[in-house]
Amino acid sequence: MDKSTENSTLPLKGTETFPSATKLSSEMEKPKFWENPTFLFVLMGVLTMVVMISTYFIAQRYDDPMIVIASVSIVAGITTLIGGITIKTIDQLSQANRMKTEFVSIASHQLRTPLSIIKWYAEFLLKPEKQKNLTPEQLGYIKTINQANLRMIRLVNDLLDISRVESGKIQIQPEMTNIIELTKNIIAENHTLADQKKIKLQLKYDNTIPLLLVDPKRIAMVIENLLSNGIKYTRHDRHGVVSTELSKDGNKFLFSMADNGVGIPASDHKNIFKKFFRANNTMRLKTSGTGLGLFIAKAIVESHKGKMWFVSKENEGTTFYFNLPLKQKKLGV
Repeated sequence: MDKSTENSTLPLKGTETFPSATKLSSEMEKPKFWENPTFLFVLMGVLTMVVMISTYFIAQRYDDPMIVIASVSIVAGITTLIGGITIKTIDQLSQANRMKTEFVSIASHQLRTPLSIIKWYAEFLLKPEKQKNLTPEQLGYIKTINQANLRMIRLVNDLLDISRVESGKIQIQPEMTNIIELTKNIIAENHTLADQKKIKLQLKYDNTIPLLLVDPKRIAMVIENLLSNGIKYTRHDRHGVVSTELSKDGNKFLFSMADNGVGIPASDHKNIFKKFFRANNTMRLKTSGTGLGLFIAKAIVESHKGKMWFVSKENEGTTFYFNLPLKQKKLGV
């Protein structure tokens, strides 16, 4: 197989101090156990079994058919009652979840306009011809405002993506895409950040990979997230390396990105793709992040009929994988 290899040192886009958000307050409010649909289903099954067994013994002991009919009626009544409570509970939870998603979507849309205005004015004031009229202190304030505003814009965009994912309306606009060139461009954009942390970036790819029918902007988000995480959680004192490989695996395109960073604790593996979740060891490193990137990345890959997974060991590193069909007829959730 014809393969090419590229080695280059890349950078981060700056050290961000994002306030950590492990869970939304609404997600921390758990329903009472008797309002849990799973509990109600189990209760309904247990009660049905108990009453049916009781009915059997009653039928064995009494010859009067009215007693048997009454027992069966009790079973039907209890089942209907618990079934009604279960359906009502599920409907309430569904409405609450829908209202939360709609609120996030509406609030995010409303925030985009003022954030865009702030961005426009900040960039206007940061133009070289405008900086001449500003003191160093004023210029520093404007740069801080601009950086904080850009972080807010990214967070708002992430929240909008989450609302689309949860509502099943994630937007996919596929076109024939050179995944190799797309990956090269993303690595180049992160060159400065990797240089700052003295981390080496490597790229290895199969020249025979064909054009893929994907949404280039969405897939770029996935690659950017994996690369930025790899750089963020790899320490320079370990001769940090983030290695990317693009290959073919049967009728699928296979992407892998490996680092020798802090890794993911085994206890956190099951939660790593959940929204707002961040591994305990990354929290101790005081790195920036909201815990949204991997949740969105996985949803994007799955909307392209692909799959995302990872292999990781704490203090040794992590490798993230995703695959995509080499030929696709229809995309979307």
